[in-house]
Amino acid sequence: KEISPALQTICGTLFVLATTFLSSNVWTTEEKAYEAVAIEAREVRQLTTLSRLFPEPRRSELTNLVSEYATQSAAEWPHMEGLDGSHEAEQVLPAFYGAAMSLAPNEQMLAGEFIRALNAVGEARGRRLDIARNNVNSDQWAVMLILALILGVAVTLVHAEDAKGRAIALGLISVMVATALFLLIAHDRPFIGWDALGPLSVLQAAKGL
Repeated sequence: KEISPALQTICGTLFVLATTFLSSNVWTTEEKAYEAVAIEAREVRQLTTLSRLFPEPRRSELTNLVSEYATQSAAEWPHMEGLDGSHEAEQVLPAFYGAAMSLAPNEQMLAGEFIRALNAVGEARGRRLDIARNNVNSDQWAVMLILALILGVAVTLVHAEDAKGRAIALGLISVMVATALFLLIAHDRPFIGWDALGPLSVLQAAKGL
């Protein structure tokens, strides 16, 4: 009983520190995810623009490859956490390079800019896949739950002789813990969930929108 207030303070401080640490990582990851997708969409749009500058039949070949890349990237979106990317999306990039290397001499003026945009698309996709696997792991969730449980026990001990005070304190602690966990869960995986960052911008970029 004598150490309960100190235990409550220590557990509360540790929970706040753990929440701050994890939320900082989660917000940083989410920011990087938006940046990676924005870059990927921008460079896909550049590929679309450049592809339309070539004469037929090269124009159709390149625009079809851009559309195929966007479609396959969207298809791999829900499965990025456990994969190194879809094989289909990966195959489109070599096809792009093959088409770029086979450009006719009179098409070489656009080749350098086209390959630069293609390299940027590949790099942005790689960052997107890396970010998708960077989330709060099971050990970190376990630590958060254990700290919350110990905090609840400490609050109960502090208010052991005051049932009303104990109920109010536990209610406030429960709301605090639930709010913190909800925010972390909602933003932990930026590419899945109800507020997910989807592939729409990449698909629109492939259409030149």
